[in-house]
Amino acid sequence: MGMMIEPHEIYLGSFFETFNLRFGPAQPGGDTPWQSGGIMEVAALQKEFDIFKKGRRFLESAALLGLGGLLGGPAKDRWIEYLTRLPRMQSDTPEMNGDERIVSAMIANLAEAQPMPCYMTAYDGRTREPGLVLVGSGTPLFYLSSVQFLTISLPMRPA
Repeated sequence: MGMMIEPHEIYLGSFFETFNLRFGPAQPGGDTPWQSGGIMEVAALQKEFDIFKKGRRFLESAALLGLGGLLGGPAKDRWIEYLTRLPRMQSDTPEMNGDERIVSAMIANLAEAQPMPCYMTAYDGRTREPGLVLVGSGTPLFYLSSVQFLTISLPMRPA
């Protein structure tokens, strides 16, 4: 990402945090997905409204869920610009671009009876092929080591 978001890098974490909270583990004790929140609420919304679907860009689905940030401004504009570049990025699945890979992983995960919470992060884009979006499962949070997440890693470079 580098020069594209500079000098607003300090705000980048808030975009990831918004995604990670929205798609986080459901809270115990809720009688409905709306009370549990997190991934169970998003799965219920997906079932009802097909928020993520083939042919719809990740940016559009994210916007429906309010994941572009709560406030406007240059940082949000740069984040949205970054997401518009996902279709031009490669993914860890050769037949899909970065955008298609994220959307297809979200569709598959949300269709599961017990979908995994999702975690979005960035990795140093200087260490791999430029523009390679990675999707997998794992335990990205050491303090939640018993929880498997669908992880989405976006390539970024320092300014």
